[in-house]
Amino acid sequence: MTTFSSTFSIAAVFALVAGALALGTSAANAGGSAKEFFVQDYQFAKPMHGYSGYSNNYYCDYQRLPNRKCVTNANGTESCRIVGWTLREMCQ
Repeated sequence: MTTFSSTFSIAAVFALVAGALALGTSAANAGGSAKEFFVQDYQFAKPMHGYSGYSNNYYCDYQRLPNRKCVTNANGTESCRIVGWTLREMCQ
């Protein structure tokens, strides 16, 4: 997978989340019970376990994302290796 397609995939996911959040937030504000949506990243050397469920009256989703380092070889092929892991926390 090239760096461009990985970046494009991540951007597409964030665009979908932002669109869903924008639609959901306006409906929640109309009812007067809007909650804060937040995202936080944690860096680890090894993959941590993901989780989806309720925590302190918020619905949270924890995703494991690999941190890759890619190098283009002399013959033009790209080789990537995982150098760490990100645990992304998204709560609403």
